[in-house]
Amino acid sequence: MNEPLILVIEDHPKIRATTLSQLREEGFAAHGVSSAEAALEFMKEQQPELMLVDVRLDGMTGIEFLKRVAGVSAIVISGQASMTETVEALRLGVYDFIEKPFTRERLLQSVRNCLEHASLKRELSALQSRVGEQYAILGRSPQIAQLRERIDRVAATDARVLIRGESGTGKELVAGALHHQGNRRERPFVKINCAAIPAHLIEDELFGHARGAFTDAKYAKAGLFEEAHGGTLFLDEIGDMELTLQARLLRVLEDGKVRRIGESHDRQVDVRIIAATNRDLEQGIAGGTFREDLYFRIATVPFDVPPLRERTGDITLLFAWFLDHFCAKNQRRRLTVDAEVFPILERYRWPGNVRELRNVCEQLSIFGTDPITRDQLPSFVGATLIRPEAGTEIIALRDFKERCEKEYIESVLRRTNWNFVEAARLLDIQRTYLHQKVTALGIRRP
Repeated sequence: MNEPLILVIEDHPKIRATTLSQLREEGFAAHGVSSAEAALEFMKEQQPELMLVDVRLDGMTGIEFLKRVAGVSAIVISGQASMTETVEALRLGVYDFIEKPFTRERLLQSVRNCLEHASLKRELSALQSRVGEQYAILGRSPQIAQLRERIDRVAATDARVLIRGESGTGKELVAGALHHQGNRRERPFVKINCAAIPAHLIEDELFGHARGAFTDAKYAKAGLFEEAHGGTLFLDEIGDMELTLQARLLRVLEDGKVRRIGESHDRQVDVRIIAATNRDLEQGIAGGTFREDLYFRIATVPFDVPPLRERTGDITLLFAWFLDHFCAKNQRRRLTVDAEVFPILERYRWPGNVRELRNVCEQLSIFGTDPITRDQLPSFVGATLIRPEAGTEIIALRDFKERCEKEYIESVLRRTNWNFVEAARLLDIQRTYLHQKVTALGIRRP
């Protein structure tokens, strides 16, 4: 049945029957029992969305019963409850307390309100779960495990954090996790990219302006510091901020006061600052482009987000997660991945880091066919690495040429669905010679 199931626990037969009749007439699925023990037996088979519980029951009392089933929405009905019992019921999270005798209107209004309240709680829980997934940091590598542990320890504090890392590594994700796992999670999380806004507009964005402060200032405007009051302000790419603005920011960090452009008085704000940069700020200090005193103000706790090439063990997990995510988002059936794809992904250097991997997965979720094979990867991902990296094995040139030749010929054959005539035409070689190369290189058709 689709109707909300309401369990009525009332030992008085007439009151129980009347209550059940009134609920059923309104379209609710209602079931009645005469004791708390009978209610516990019923709940082994079905879980009600709402319970109407009498306080004074034979055997286990209504209060004792509510302690056993904490978490289920409940309304207490009684005409003999003491003040102690009333307080205890409210402490257990009971939504409402109805005194006997009660009217039909009083009963139905309380039931509707309670069910609506329970529905809102479920929606909020689902939303909070989605928010948590939004800022989930995926990975099994030691670097990511250490990063998550560091976030857990710092999130509950108000310490200022400087997140350092290359573009696309997920600095904003770390900032979001710090906010949503901290004590300010219910307050605003305000973000600004200091590199994306013209220098002459950043000051207005951060501090706001008074009416008439400049030609187009027809209305007063609060800045982002005021909007983030009680919450967190995330200053992305702070290394691109001009020196004059750095001085104003330093003053706010020192005394917690902001002044709108065109005003003569300050406003007190309570804001946690999280900054991020892909620049070397210490080098900027040495070059005179970044203030040393500001650096020490924002870098109370530094975070370093590793590039994707330094945690290749996470690439497979991230690729599979992003691909599933975008297939679901684009309403496509989940795509499987050929096993040969993953070594290619791990060989690629990913200069755009996680953002680049995410973009590749989104493209594949739109244009890819099942299963995803190496031929469907962008050409730059499948390209053979020519420069030997530090720590990698250096092989003989003839072996390297043979390996490249094998990979290239095999990729062309796969692209042509193993049509040797078409593959030979694309490679500009004789078909018989192609057959010879396939045999010599040990290429096998799957």
